[in-house]
Amino acid sequence: MDYKHLADQLDMDETEFLELVALFMDTTRNDLEKIRQGVSCGDFSRAAAAAHSIKGAAGNLGFTQMADLAEKMEYAAKGRSFEDFDVYITALETRVDALIPT
Repeated sequence: MDYKHLADQLDMDETEFLELVALFMDTTRNDLEKIRQGVSCGDFSRAAAAAHSIKGAAGNLGFTQMADLAEKMEYAAKGRSFEDFDVYITALETRVDALIPT
């Protein structure tokens, strides 16, 4: 991942951007847990709200693939469907884990 390029896109230095990435990772993991809880108890609103949060944060940081996945989850939950959520959750977790800056 080209953090310098993403930081430049936001007119930030790379160190500041990496701090935001760390915060994003923590917040996204918490939101993924909220989605899991929503799925397990049939709470579509909770899952949609958490997916919306991920979508916005990912989009703001330039993580378009994550934002797209979260958007699919948000709209599915708003449509009262949890179809493929296990696939989406796994894909988001994989992408979040790959963000760990070296």
